[in-house]
Amino acid sequence: MKIKAYGIKDKNGIAEPFYYERNVGDNEVSVKIIYCSIARGDVQFISDDWGDTKFPLVPGHEIIGIVEETGANVTTLKAGDHVGVGYQQEACFECAFCREGNEQFCTQQKVIGVHCYGGLADHIIVDNRFAFKLPPALQSVNSVPLMSSGITVYSGIMRAQLPANSVVGVLGAGGLGQLAIRFLHKMGHEVYAFSHSLEKKEMINQLGAEFILSSNLNTSKQFDFIISTLNAPYDLNAFLKILKPQGKFCLVASPLEKQPISLGLLYDYAQRTIYGNYVGSRKSMTEMLAFSAKHNIGSEVAVMPLSKVNEAIESVRSGKVKIRLIIENDK
Repeated sequence: MKIKAYGIKDKNGIAEPFYYERNVGDNEVSVKIIYCSIARGDVQFISDDWGDTKFPLVPGHEIIGIVEETGANVTTLKAGDHVGVGYQQEACFECAFCREGNEQFCTQQKVIGVHCYGGLADHIIVDNRFAFKLPPALQSVNSVPLMSSGITVYSGIMRAQLPANSVVGVLGAGGLGQLAIRFLHKMGHEVYAFSHSLEKKEMINQLGAEFILSSNLNTSKQFDFIISTLNAPYDLNAFLKILKPQGKFCLVASPLEKQPISLGLLYDYAQRTIYGNYVGSRKSMTEMLAFSAKHNIGSEVAVMPLSKVNEAIESVRSGKVKIRLIIENDK
């Protein structure tokens, strides 16, 4: 089938109408796209910040749509089902990682921006095992960011295996950070959010966290767990110092520049742990969606039509929009 999309031909280019041919394979589904986010990561793909963008690029890695066609081997989805689609599109399902249920580490995986086209289009064709059926509670525009930001922070949090009523911190209160706060709060933890912006204090409080000004880090609190959602430079050592012995620090984003670290903060009277998290498995995605539906977790969003895609991209690039920007397919 011919798919109409918006493609970017070159680094830092503009999105222009772009068509490509793609047929539905035996294990695939064709999804009519309703919503697709424009996240900071999409802008970084456009700028080729990580050096692996494949042009022409069709960005958009958080998608909600409706199944229109299914391949011959597809039994779990049918036409009319509402589904969410994230960053990962395929895996081999044969390697050791896949057999262990860690498809996100498959060496043959295909992801949007690097191997395949994304959601700024009227349709997307994806392996049905990476199209996740959504309950009615998650079919709204507010659920779109769950498909990448949501799974990234949720699976990072779950890896910490936190005891009940832990004292936890979230660095940054953007798209990733806001969802991290929501998850941790609904899990019953004592949540603090670090931000350089006093303007976000009220919003952070409403999400279920106490506000701490990160530019003037002066707290007697000791944390069991801190998750960093920042892609701007910050003083990592300052935050390691407020982790309890055996505390855990999770990175789900990072500055492009190298960050200094005092290694003694990890072992000297401490036994602290730093780890990173990359999206999540299909099992984690299913669990995260169920948790979000149960606790009514979503994101505050702003919506723009697909026809204004370049205006939307520029709004994200310039930082004008402070909440997640969602593109609605207006065709």
